[in-house]
Amino acid sequence: MSYVVLTSRERQDLVDTFFNLKSLGDRHPTAKKEAMTALRCLKAVHSNAIEDKSVDRIFLQVLLHDVGGPDKSLISNHYLNAANELRGQEKMLRELEQLAADGEKFSISLLLNMHQMVFEKSCPGSAGKFRKDEVRIKGMQHRPPHHSQISELLYQNFQNIDAQLSQIKEVNPSNFFDILRISAEIHYIIASVHPFEDGNGRIARAAGDYVMLMYGCYYDVIMTDYRDIYLDALEECSTVDVSALTSFLEYSYLETLKRISGFFKLVTNTP
Repeated sequence: MSYVVLTSRERQDLVDTFFNLKSLGDRHPTAKKEAMTALRCLKAVHSNAIEDKSVDRIFLQVLLHDVGGPDKSLISNHYLNAANELRGQEKMLRELEQLAADGEKFSISLLLNMHQMVFEKSCPGSAGKFRKDEVRIKGMQHRPPHHSQISELLYQNFQNIDAQLSQIKEVNPSNFFDILRISAEIHYIIASVHPFEDGNGRIARAAGDYVMLMYGCYYDVIMTDYRDIYLDALEECSTVDVSALTSFLEYSYLETLKRISGFFKLVTNTP
C-alpha cells in the first residue's frame, strides 16, 4: 500500500481545520471568495499538470493569466491547446460553483457540459461527447468498459450518488467524512469508466469537487507533487471499494486547507 492514510489525530485536525475555516468564511464572505478564486486557479494549473508533463506549471501560470506572447500557436499548437484547455477548465470550475449554489444535481448532461467547456476550442469534434472507441489507461492495469456501456454505467452510478447526497442536508462533523467518501466515489467512477477520448482525469477531479461545492466546501487541490501517490490510490480502488482514494483525498484536503489557513489569519488580524 503506497497511498497515504491519516492518523486519527490528523483526521481530527482535518475536521477542526475545515470547520474553523468554514466559520471564518461565513463571517468574512469576501475573504472566502478570494480564497476560492485562489484555489480554483491553483486547481486548474495542477489538474492540468498531472495530465501533461510537457507543459511545466510555470508556463501554465502564464497561460492561465493570458500573458506572454498573444499568439500561442507561434510557439506550438500543443502549447495553444494547453492554453485553451486551461482557461476552459477555469471557466468550467466557475460554472460548477454557481450550479452547486443553485442545488443542481449531478447528471450525465452536467458531465457532458463540463467536458464541452474544457475542450470546445482544442478538440471541437469530441468536446462534450462520449468516446466511440475502446481505450487503455497508460500506466494502469484497469481496462475501461466498452464504449457502448458508458451511458448506462454512469446513469446507474449517478443515481446512487444523488440518492446518497439527498440524505445529507448540510455538512456537519458527523457527515463530513461521508461527503469526502462520496466525492471519492464519483471521482473514481468517472476515472474508471473513462467516458471521453481525453480529459477524463481533469473531469473526474472536478466532479469530485462538485460534491464538495454542493455543501459549501472549499476546493481540494491535488498537487502535482503527489501525482504518483494519487495514481497509486486510484489503482487500489474498485467499484465496491474506494477507501484508498478516500484516504488520499483526506490527506490532500488537509494539505489544501493548511494552504489557506494563513490567509484567514491575515483577515482576522485586520483591524
